[in-house]
Order: sequence, then structure tokens, then C-alpha cells
Amino acid sequence: MSEEPLVVERIENQRAFVCNPKTQERSCTTLSELVVVKPFGDPVYPCLTPLSEIRRGDSRPNYTVINAENYHALQLLLYLYEAQVDCVYLDPPYNSGAKDWTYNNHFIDSNDSYRHSKWLSFIEKRLRLAKRLLKPDGVIIITIDENEVYHLGMLLEKVFPEYQRAMITIVISAAGNGADNFSRVEEYAFFCCPKLGREVITGAAIDFVPEVSEITADDQEPDYDSDNYESTETDDHYLASADAGSRVLVENARRRGKDSLRSDRDSMFFPIYIDDVSRRVVSIGRPIPPGAAPDQSRVEGLLPVWPIDGNGDHRRWRWGYDSMVRALENGELRVGKFNRNRQTWTINRAETKSATVFRKLKTVWRHPSHAAGTHGSGLLERLLGSSQAFSFPKSVYAVRDCLAAVVRTKPDALIVDVFAGSGTTFHATCLLNAADNGRRRCVLVTNNEVDPNTAASLNGAGYYKGDPEYERSGIFEKACRPRCEATATGVRADGSTVPGTHLGGRPLAEGFDENVAFYRLDYLDPDEVNLGRQFSAILPLLWLNSGGIGKRPTIAFPTGPWVISTDCRFAVLVNPDHFADFRRQVQSRPDVTHIWIVTDDDQAFARMRSQIPGAPRVRMLYREYLRSFAINTERSV
Repeated sequence: MSEEPLVVERIENQRAFVCNPKTQERSCTTLSELVVVKPFGDPVYPCLTPLSEIRRGDSRPNYTVINAENYHALQLLLYLYEAQVDCVYLDPPYNSGAKDWTYNNHFIDSNDSYRHSKWLSFIEKRLRLAKRLLKPDGVIIITIDENEVYHLGMLLEKVFPEYQRAMITIVISAAGNGADNFSRVEEYAFFCCPKLGREVITGAAIDFVPEVSEITADDQEPDYDSDNYESTETDDHYLASADAGSRVLVENARRRGKDSLRSDRDSMFFPIYIDDVSRRVVSIGRPIPPGAAPDQSRVEGLLPVWPIDGNGDHRRWRWGYDSMVRALENGELRVGKFNRNRQTWTINRAETKSATVFRKLKTVWRHPSHAAGTHGSGLLERLLGSSQAFSFPKSVYAVRDCLAAVVRTKPDALIVDVFAGSGTTFHATCLLNAADNGRRRCVLVTNNEVDPNTAASLNGAGYYKGDPEYERSGIFEKACRPRCEATATGVRADGSTVPGTHLGGRPLAEGFDENVAFYRLDYLDPDEVNLGRQFSAILPLLWLNSGGIGKRPTIAFPTGPWVISTDCRFAVLVNPDHFADFRRQVQSRPDVTHIWIVTDDDQAFARMRSQIPGAPRVRMLYREYLRSFAINTERSV
């Protein structure tokens, strides 16, 4: 396979005679061995080829997941959503030097002296396109680690000079990893926020890092994946669920920090009896006299849990006896983590609050739900039934909390992620909608690159890019698509039910009542488009541009003078000679928001557009489609 582009000089009998323009070497090959290539910057004319879809909520919006090279996908998204996106979330390759990012089969490693400049060039092209997607109050979030954090910070100054740029430190592994003197526990998220004279970040209902004065020795114990703990996935100061006017806050029942000793409030030192087999709170014991030793023996088979910390110091509960009894009666008390060393449990209270109060976000997040091991890799393994599908996925709750900072008060927000990886952003958006019955939707883009070791093995077995055996091992087919399917349905690709629960207790097997469609980005011949021969290929774009409402129509070729679907919010006038009747049809459909008119006559188009009253957006087919991608290319390189 040649590494250099070849020039086809002539074709005879299904064989191509080609020339290498650099070496002038000539050869002959079959047509099936040739692939058309375009230099970077040449216009491309993309379309979306439907692959499959999941529909679990007829009235719900549609999520979009695209298998594509993300630079071309961004050009397509500009045609669909320029200046319409509330939040762009990007988790690009971190350029660690371990061959961890691939595009067009080029692996960048630590031996490449230009790897930083190549990475910056790669990112800058995509950032400039992504910026044009944002609404005036839209926010872009970019995650990164120590390998490129400083280079990225300088690049953001260049690309987003008029935005406020804030860097958030997120602790993703309390245990840490890495060598060279220090153990790395964190990564970073840059928030680029427009300066509008008002805040665009809504904050959070909980604090992602405790005050220093509230941290005790007991709080320093390892995270969920430590050998010392078993996780019930409820011991978490976490917004478990919410509706329009309430929230559920899970708090550790033992008092921490100042005034937390038994001697400070003796009346708050009493046992809580639990069934440690079923892991539920059964009853509340009475406070004992000051100075009396706590009785650790079981009562009728129930285990007493006292507010005693890891050092053996007697502490107190957050709430008094009467409040604890009411909490038990209301079903608010939960059994949390089990400490094998101390042979005891923690107790949590899940309390419903009547009003949501948002705290301003801090620039350091140290929260158990953001642990990438438990809530990233561990969660992905449960969803897919395999730990080999994708390396280093984010904690879904870390992604959810990043997105919530921007779209918490925007229930109809549009979110875009063009480095989708395993599809965590889809999962996070589902969680946001489930919490407040929102109608947020996201557009995800990931390529189907195969990791270098697997690619070498497949090539050795005679399988190459484009072969089904090869494609099945790519990111889209092996990780993103099955993860999104399992998240939505609660069922894995092998038909088994996804085990476990989300934080807050929602079973993974329950899935979500959402709709998601999967596509492959393909390319069209502009001459075929201009002649109107690619209507079916462009139809998904028209549907998505109008909001992706209802079921996507499938029409091979229009048989009448217009196309107006009963479920969708767009209409297409195929034959302008029937404009008068078409206008009457549109006027009877106030839900139609987007109209396309097939014409190349600017004056005729302007005249027809002026005669369509109301708010619909009127655009020209097919010339505007072709013109858009030529312009996007010129403006983006």
C-alpha cells in the first residue's frame, strides 16, 4: 500500500495505471485497491448514513451518535447547528506519548520531536470550528491532563481571547498513579465562558470538596476501590434525583469537623441498629448517659452502629434522636460503606429538600463520584461485560457535573461532543434528563480507529481498514455504540441484563426512556447533489436541522411536488411550480419550523421566501448545502 498519493493517468478494463508524482514511478493496479483522497482544506460534502436506532420515548428528543473523522463531522455540524449549541464538551487525546491518539492511522508517540506542535495544530483546527457552534451564552469545556495542559491553556488564550477561561482541577484517583517523584491524582477541565455581564455557570447543589476544617482522619481513608471498603454506591454527598421543585441530598449521618465530638452533644451519641445482611436500617437506639461505654453487642440479631471514627474517638450524629426516628420513618436512612478493618458500617441520610440552592463551583473538585476507576472503567465494564473495550473512560458523574454546570437550568439544551470515546457524554445527558425530566439532547462523534496493537494483529491476519473483521475492533463499534445501547436499554449486546445501580440507586437495567440514532458519515459527489439525485442521503440532515423531532422519515426520492411529514417539523418544496399549494399546506402546520425550497434561482427563492409568513426558517436546496461546505473549508483552515 503506497504512503504517497498517486495520480491516475488512465483506466483500462477495470485496471488503473497510476504514477507517483514524486518519484515518477508508474505501476498498474485494480480499481478496488484505489481510494480517493483529498488534500486537507479541499471541500468535502458529507452526509449521514443511518445505521440503527433505539426508540424508548416517542415524545422524547433524539440523540445522535456519529461514526466519523471529527474534523469533517464538525463541518457537517456547522451546517446543522451553527450558533445553536449550549455546551461543547471535548475530551481530546491527551498526547501522553504512549501512542494514545490516532487519526488516519498516524500514531504520535514520545519519540516524535514535533508531537506537541502536531497536537496543537490538530486541536486548534477543531476548536475554531467548535467555537462557531456555540450560542452567544454557550460554553466550551475541554478536559486535559499534565501532558498538554500548559500548551492548551496558551492555545485557548489565542482562540478564545474574549472569553473568561477557568481551569478546574478534578481528582480522579485518590490512590494516584505515575512515577517520576510524584503520584498524579488529578486531571483538568478548562471552562471557556462568554463575558455577558452575567454568570453562565449555575454552580452545584452540593460542594465537590469539603472545607479543610471538616476533613478528619477518618475522611482520609481510601476511595471505593480500596481493599478496605465495599461500596453500596450510596455513601456519597450526591444529588441522587430531583424534580421541578425538589432535590435529594445524600449525606453521611456522622458529624464531621468542628463540634463533632460526643462531649459537644452527648444527646446525639446513640446506636443505630441495622440488618447487615439486607443492608438496611431497622431501628434507632436511645442516647446513653455521658461517659457510659457503648454496647457493641447485637440486639435480636441487629448490629449497632455508633458514631465512632477511624481513630476510635467518640463522635456524634448530625441529627438528634427524634430527627433520626423521623428520618427512619420517612425511609431516608441508608446503610453505606463497610470498613473491613474496623468491621463497621457508615450510615447515610437521603433527605428531600423542597428547594434547590446552588453553590458557586470551586476550582478544585475532590468527590468520590468522580473516581475514574469505579465510575469510569468499572461502570463501563458493567455496561459492556468487558474491561478491554476502551481505556481510561471518564467517571460518568464527573462528566455529568461538568455539563450540569452549564445546562442545569436549560432543560432543552443541545450538547455536542466530538471526542466521544466510549459515549460517556450520552450517559451523562441521560442522567441529567432523568433528574429533572429535561429534554436535553446531545450529538456525539467518535471515529472507529483501532488501537495499534490490535491493528497490527489484524493486519497480520490479513484484515485491513474497511474489512468487517477489522471494523468490529474500532472505538465506535466496540465501545461507543454498544455502551450507548446498553445505557438506553439496560441490556448488553449479548442480551444479558446490565448489573448494578447508578449512584442514588437507579438500576442500570432500567435504562432510560430516550431515543438515539446511530450514523456513519459518508461523502457525496457534489454533481450528484446538484442534480437532485441525493435526496435520501441529505434527508437525515434536514430532519436533524429542524430539531430531530419525531421519527426520522425515510424517502428514497420524492414522488410529489413537496415533502411534508406528519411527525416532523420541516417541509421541502421539490417543484417550485406548486408553491401556492405548498404555502397553504405549510400555513396549516404551525409546528413546521424549517422549510427548504429546491431551486437555483436566487430571485425566485427570495420571492417565495418573502411570501411565507410566520417564523419558519427558509433555506435553499441544493445549492446552499454545496456552498456551505465550500465556505466552511475556506474559513476553517
